[in-house]
Amino acid sequence: MERTWSCFDCQFDSAEPLCFTEDGAFAPTRLARVLLKITMPGGAAEDRGDRMRAYDCVDELMQAAPDEAVTFLLAALEECKTPDHVALLGAGALETLLKAHGPRVIGALERAAERQAKVRYLLSSTWGEPNIAPTVWRRIIAAIACGPVMDADPRTPASGMVDKVLAADAVARLLTTPMT
Repeated sequence: MERTWSCFDCQFDSAEPLCFTEDGAFAPTRLARVLLKITMPGGAAEDRGDRMRAYDCVDELMQAAPDEAVTFLLAALEECKTPDHVALLGAGALETLLKAHGPRVIGALERAAERQAKVRYLLSSTWGEPNIAPTVWRRIIAAIACGPVMDADPRTPASGMVDKVLAADAVARLLTTPMT
């Protein structure tokens, strides 16, 4: 995969990309772990500078490379360990992607949501209806209709879906179940 985006640090400070390996392969899982502050066994402690770089990289990715952004979101979702991790993706990266490229990416997100409860849970966590194309917002609502959803907050596409909100123990099971 060719890199069609570059965050500030990579462009101007010659930083090592967080989103690609040394051999040039796209590394969405690596980027997700830095963003979500997930340290792998035997891994180094979090570097605040790397986390800020991860935010910049993800933001640039969402705005400049929509197809790769969907790949990143699905990989990052698989790394999520808590509802807060999912909320960070929903209120940040997903919302940015839907604002910038909603019509282009909604099909891929709908297909993923058909197969994966985790994706429906993520889609339910985004806000931003005033800034997302109305047709895209309606498609998100339809994609999450069978649940599960994070909450029934009126600012989310899950507004009023109280019966689809997962209890804490069900969320824990959902997040530990690998996507297939």
